[in-house]
Amino acid sequence: MAKHTAFSLRLEQRVLWVTANGFWTKAIAQQYVREMRSLVLPISAKPWAVVLDIRQWEISPAEVFSLLNENTAWCFDNNLKHVETIGADNTMVMWQFTKATQAVKPADVVSTLKDDELAARQSLRAAGYLF
Repeated sequence: MAKHTAFSLRLEQRVLWVTANGFWTKAIAQQYVREMRSLVLPISAKPWAVVLDIRQWEISPAEVFSLLNENTAWCFDNNLKHVETIGADNTMVMWQFTKATQAVKPADVVSTLKDDELAARQSLRAAGYLF
């Protein structure tokens, strides 16, 4: 049986690919923040992008929102300039995503909603984050 993981992180060139899965507790959110920052810190001197795939994310307690909001602000402070979100087919999960990423977005940050990884990849290639 495959082990369920609450998230996966993968760095590809100047893009962090994030997949959120299942129910997140405060401890999972804290682990996510630590691992995510550790992974992007080496590329954060220059603009970078993120793909947030939340199709398999589940409704989680509100206590994770403040951690994720603070992390979003940290990302913007550390040169995150392009966000591609692969949205969930669930209005509550999309509401949760909005609540968890309410940090003030700088004017130069591009943020779009995509249907799948291929559409996100095409957008990132056009923007110069993937070659």
